[in-house]
Amino acid sequence: MSAGAGSAGQRLDRRRVYILPTASGLTFGAMQVVILLGAINYDNALGYLLAFLLFGLVLVAMLHTARNLIGLTYLGARAQPVFAGEDARFTCRFANDARQARLRLAVGPWAHGLKRAEKRYWTAQAVEFDVDAGGQVDVVVTCLAARRGWLDLGRLRVTGAWPLGILRAWAYFDGEARCLVYPAPRGRLPLPVAPSVGAQGTLALAGGAEEFAGLRRYLPGDPVRAIAWKSAARERELEVKRFHGQGAARVRLSWQAVASLGDTEARLAQLCQWVLEASRRGLVFALELPGAPPGFGSGAAHRDACLRALALYEARP
Repeated sequence: MSAGAGSAGQRLDRRRVYILPTASGLTFGAMQVVILLGAINYDNALGYLLAFLLFGLVLVAMLHTARNLIGLTYLGARAQPVFAGEDARFTCRFANDARQARLRLAVGPWAHGLKRAEKRYWTAQAVEFDVDAGGQVDVVVTCLAARRGWLDLGRLRVTGAWPLGILRAWAYFDGEARCLVYPAPRGRLPLPVAPSVGAQGTLALAGGAEEFAGLRRYLPGDPVRAIAWKSAARERELEVKRFHGQGAARVRLSWQAVASLGDTEARLAQLCQWVLEASRRGLVFALELPGAPPGFGSGAAHRDACLRALALYEARP
């Protein structure tokens, strides 16, 4: 499931490409000045020739460095949901409709308004890539997902110093992609699983009842009566019987059940852990948040819906 998609079809023209010398380029320029001053001082024709030859080389390098970016197209980005504290991985797609390949480009988030050390860190996180002539390429850009909610990719910065490394060209793409960040699953409270009474007055296990639905691996906390002892007798790993039907127990993961934790983020983290555990056990469960109607369900789609509700609970705009 994609958590976001960026705007497509942003193509660079020459007005959007900037270029400046690199540190090596500044050193190279200083050498040219020294050669030119020496040629003037000694009235040396070969010195003049070398100085102007090197200056012409800089002009040619400037043309190729800029052309390496001009015409590059950004087709958007997408990202899968992650948990808070993990790296969000945005898959950015670039296209090249030119007849020559684009070489040694680098892309990363635009480190704007950050301190110098932070800018240096994000610059080091830039990902290098090449794009073949008439081809496309997917580049994964990572961002730290520090808080739950929506994480915007923001503006991307694409740079390139090909072919000589003495000049660096750069440009920006306005990325509208975003990634959904779930709360970090953590907590020490046990899953509130309890046996329920079925329609016929018989005891129904939390994993389901009535119709046999297969076996799954035993997890700590599973009822002993649900263990498939015949399977264990065949020297296989311990497994538990799964059932489904009308008599299945319904687990309520309520906001009041985590009231002892106090802090909102701690309560959400505990509920997130419960959702993952209940889904892993194959239970039928409902997430009960203030202002949201509870809905029982099971499976990956229900789990993802619950995690989304936790991620966006009272989310900041």
